[in-house]
Amino acid sequence: MSVEVIVVRIVFFVLYAAFLAFGQEPRGLGGGGFMTGFLFPDLSELNMYLTQNGFARLPSPLVLWGGGGMGGLLEGTRMGGAGFGGETQSLLDGKKALISVGGGGFLAERALFSQETFALAFGLMIGGGDAELFLVFREPSSFEDALANPVCTRLRREFFILAPYLSAEFFLLDWAFVKVNLGFMFTFGGSWEANGVSVDGPPAAFHSPVLQFSLHLGGFVPLEEEEG
Repeated sequence: MSVEVIVVRIVFFVLYAAFLAFGQEPRGLGGGGFMTGFLFPDLSELNMYLTQNGFARLPSPLVLWGGGGMGGLLEGTRMGGAGFGGETQSLLDGKKALISVGGGGFLAERALFSQETFALAFGLMIGGGDAELFLVFREPSSFEDALANPVCTRLRREFFILAPYLSAEFFLLDWAFVKVNLGFMFTFGGSWEANGVSVDGPPAAFHSPVLQFSLHLGGFVPLEEEEG
C-alpha cells in the first residue's frame, strides 16, 4: 500500500470522526492512574559492543511502569502529565549488563472520535528523560578486592523527549476507563557521561515505538451550559 493511500485514509477517518462528534453535548473527562507498557529501542549497535567484550546481548523490549493523569473535554482538548521507567538486563559468566530508561513530561491530547463507551484521541508528550548503562565485569572475592580492582562501570545520559501517539479509550464504568496508547518516542540529547566525562557510544538516540496500557480512575460528566 502506497504512502499516499495511507495518508488519504487517515484524513478520511479524521474527517469522518469529526463529523460523528459534531453536535454532541460537551462532556468533561478526567482521571489518573497506573500505567504499564513496552519500549522498543534499537539496541543492535550497543549489543555488538557488548558481545565483543564478553557480555550477553540485551533483550528488547523494555517493560515500562509508571503513571499519569489528565483532564479536559471528552470531545475536545485534554491536558495532563505522565512519567515512566523501565529496564532490561543480561547475564553471562558473571558479567552483567543492565540498561534503564525513564522519562516524563507534559501531555496534550485532542479527541478525534468519541461515543458512550469508546473514544479515540491524538496526543503529544513533551518532556525529558535519562538512560543509564550499568556494567558488572566480575564478582569481587572480598571487600578489599572490590576496592583494589573495581568491578563495574556506570554510564548515564540525559535527553529531551518528543512523543506523538494515538490513544484508544475504553469506558468500563462511570468512574474508570482504560487507555491504550500507541506512539513513537523521539529523543534528542548528548552522549554518555561517566563521572562527568563525556563518552561517545551507542545508541546514538533512543528513538523507539511505545505501547502503553493504563487504568484511570475518573470518568466523564456532562458540562452544563450557562443560561443567557
